[in-house]
Amino acid sequence: MRRKGVNQVPLSVLAFYNGLTEAARGYRYLERYGSLLDYLAVFQIAITQDGELSGRISPTLVEEARSLGIKVFPVISNLTPRGQFSTQLLSRLLRDGAFANQVFFNIRDFLERNRFDGVNLDLEHAEAGERALYTQFIQGWARSFHQANFPVILDMPAKTADEPLAEWKGVFDYRELGRVIDGGVIMAYEEHWSESEPGSVASLPWVTKVIDFALSQMPASKIFMGIPLYGYDWPPRGPGQVISYPRALDLARRFGASLQWDDKQHSTYFNYTLRGERHSVYFEDLRSLREKVALAKSRSLRGIAIWEMNLSYPEFWRTLASIV
Repeated sequence: MRRKGVNQVPLSVLAFYNGLTEAARGYRYLERYGSLLDYLAVFQIAITQDGELSGRISPTLVEEARSLGIKVFPVISNLTPRGQFSTQLLSRLLRDGAFANQVFFNIRDFLERNRFDGVNLDLEHAEAGERALYTQFIQGWARSFHQANFPVILDMPAKTADEPLAEWKGVFDYRELGRVIDGGVIMAYEEHWSESEPGSVASLPWVTKVIDFALSQMPASKIFMGIPLYGYDWPPRGPGQVISYPRALDLARRFGASLQWDDKQHSTYFNYTLRGERHSVYFEDLRSLREKVALAKSRSLRGIAIWEMNLSYPEFWRTLASIV
């Protein structure tokens, strides 16, 4: 386990584990490098349309994490089986008190039955006009979870200013939500995404603005800075495809493309040609990891949140061990 130096408080490390069993690719990294982690957010348990919970987390996975001293938080979401956040389901939670209570008790019972350490709420894509309702809802659930002795970590979209009516992110009132939650994962990625122009998913200047805005709204002691372990491969037409660091390196080698550093975005990129079409690839690597961890330390944040373990690789963990 990491040791604290004199007058030194290390960053807490939260990692998202994408999968409910030890069959996920990230399990081997949990076994080998789990001592670096403080929290494991197991993604994900979905709320169904009838208010039940869909999914079961393997006891073997939980026991392995606990044996390493990691606190386990299931991620509770409004994702559909197709992997889309359900606005309809979230609106019902915000407006139907009886339904919200039913779901809360199902989650609480699930946490108690499995002796989890807390809950990670990933409830996204509310209607733009539901900001006040969303805040009231999270406030109520946070109080209820606290009464049951479960801390609450909330996943929050990145933003650089408070725009209450902005799609997706507008409903997240950082200031008011920050008063009641125990931790907020600021998802500081997707600056560029599959359908945008090519660019870094989390350029350092943008991430700095995101974190500084978050700090203007809530205490540093509650902020986990999201760190992505991926990028995108954009063709000239159509959406980009998610690409991991190992896959990006392999692709660059295969096509003889030279890796370049974007000084403005602080990101590695390269271009290659396939079937006569020029592709652009931006991805996160060890250099950008070091810079982001340094930013989190400079702002005295509570920690970092890694998305996600299936995308990790040995060099990532060895580098992380040397800098957190």
